[in-house]
Amino acid sequence: MVSNQPTFKPIESKSLAEAVAEQLMDMIAKGQLKPGDRLPIEQDLMEGFGVGRSTLREAVKSLVVAGLLETRRSSGTFVSESYIDYLSQRLNWDLVFTKQELRHIIEIRCALEEQAAALAADRASDAQIDKLAHLVDVISEEGIEPEQAVDNDIAFHIALAEASNNPLLLNLFLNLRQVLHGYIKSGYTRRGYDNQVNAEEMANLHRPVVEAIQAGNSAEAKNAMHVHFQNTTGWQLAQAEGNGST
Repeated sequence: MVSNQPTFKPIESKSLAEAVAEQLMDMIAKGQLKPGDRLPIEQDLMEGFGVGRSTLREAVKSLVVAGLLETRRSSGTFVSESYIDYLSQRLNWDLVFTKQELRHIIEIRCALEEQAAALAADRASDAQIDKLAHLVDVISEEGIEPEQAVDNDIAFHIALAEASNNPLLLNLFLNLRQVLHGYIKSGYTRRGYDNQVNAEEMANLHRPVVEAIQAGNSAEAKNAMHVHFQNTTGWQLAQAEGNGST
């Protein structure tokens, strides 16, 4: 039988409280501790991590302040139910995802948007298709600031989710976009967005998706979105790796 119990690793070096906090965050990212789960009792955590009470409490307090954990009087400490809100806060504070967290988010985003493109090819109204085509033209405009480029990019992908005419998919996508917005924004800036050249490059990644939707070809629309992500997610993961995230 596979145990669902968290796996502890003794802390070996550096700031012990920070290392404990990182391990707790990693357990949550891996699903070993889920939103709403109660943390093991203090003594078990101390023994599992190989640290003292003051170090453990400092680590837990930092995650409570961050919003990842919450304490309940006479009940203990729990993983926050609003993990998406926590991720959004990390983005707003310009903190960096671990590479594993970012990879998981990108994988879900790709799956949702590829399906959205396929559904849009079958279901999108003429008005929705016209909106997508217009947004590609907007993306291709030169002389815009990086922040506006990000807004244009996001507007296209929201319009694509809307064109799927699946309200649940749209809702899932909007929640995910909230998490990704800050990271995409910082990525544009750090990449060195240089107006026309990169604007046209980004437009060329979006245009085939719209053309496939216009043709009513769901398989080609899904493939075009897959190609789009192949060309845009690699640098996000490399950026996380370059920042030392794991």
